[in-house]
Amino acid sequence: MTLATPVPASTQKRTYPIISADSHFTEPADLWVRYIDPQYRDRAPHVESRETTDVIVCDSADMFPVGVIHGVRYKGGDVKLEGRYADVPASGWDPEARIPELRLDGIAGEVLYPTIAMRFFTIEDAPFQEACIRAYNNWAADFGKTHPDVFKPVGIVSLDDVDVALREMRRFRDLGLVGVMIAVFPDGGRAYHDASYLPFWAEAEALGLPVSMHIATERRLDKQQRTPTDTFLSYTLVQRTLIGMIYAGVFDRFPRLQMISVENDAGWAGNLIERMDYVERKARARNLQSNGHLNREAPSHYWRNNISYTFMRDRTAILAREVIGADRLMWSSDFPHGDSTWPDSQQVIEEQFAGVPEEDQKLILHDNAARLYGLP
Repeated sequence: MTLATPVPASTQKRTYPIISADSHFTEPADLWVRYIDPQYRDRAPHVESRETTDVIVCDSADMFPVGVIHGVRYKGGDVKLEGRYADVPASGWDPEARIPELRLDGIAGEVLYPTIAMRFFTIEDAPFQEACIRAYNNWAADFGKTHPDVFKPVGIVSLDDVDVALREMRRFRDLGLVGVMIAVFPDGGRAYHDASYLPFWAEAEALGLPVSMHIATERRLDKQQRTPTDTFLSYTLVQRTLIGMIYAGVFDRFPRLQMISVENDAGWAGNLIERMDYVERKARARNLQSNGHLNREAPSHYWRNNISYTFMRDRTAILAREVIGADRLMWSSDFPHGDSTWPDSQQVIEEQFAGVPEEDQKLILHDNAARLYGLP
């Protein structure tokens, strides 16, 4: 199925379709009851009705409030934490209901991430966590098959057990999922540049699966000790992960490995790229790099060849594309989350890309995502 007509008038001048490199499912309330392995059905994540609101229950994992699910419903900041799952629009989980919403917004294709399953990294019971993740991946693959030229779902794995992650990644790639999402930060665990993860990076490279690190997917949550500053700076977790991988030589070992920073914005990358090159030049000149791996290339080489970024509203990143690389940036609508640009994506794009050459717009709005994820 194509989305050729109708589209908003502002997109008529474009000779290419617009792709959202980061959109989301709102998973159906009964997904895990239907898809999880039978031995876990009595523990399956599900929705329970309480006196004033429904709640999502998943053992001891900290789930999102039902009210914010499909948050695009709220405009002007009037977000409600409480709500009923029956009021959530079907476009979150029904591909036929979703197509008109995309057409209204002028979006031709989506790379799809979870909503509820974003919190599965916090599940401590490993076999149960694996079953929940496997069920989600199966459902996402079934969704993607309905319109494979429009929907490109990304699978998820936990890296608590790398061997399990490798098997699951191979399995869901064969089902048609186009990437793999891991926790943005392995809180309390080994950093991702630890040697124990080398088999995972090797397999992701061999399978051609981009590895995504989405905001709000930490391995553990500690809300009680998180300050407003911590919340605001949560996007810096992905920076720490990527910097560690560069300095540890992960991309020297796996030069075709592709990492995606998802919904962490991207303007910061321009400063990091310049700063890391300067620090490394200084360290080499003063013989300060006595410990660790000495990269074969300047840090900017890895930022520009192995790392991409999604954003919704980041004029700074667009203006810094000469430093970051226009071929590394990917626009997204974040539909149907509360920060989404829907249904005003065309207006947002016009404002954000004002004065940008059409060649660079095409890269950021279409080509980069199409290349990574196999969209037409």
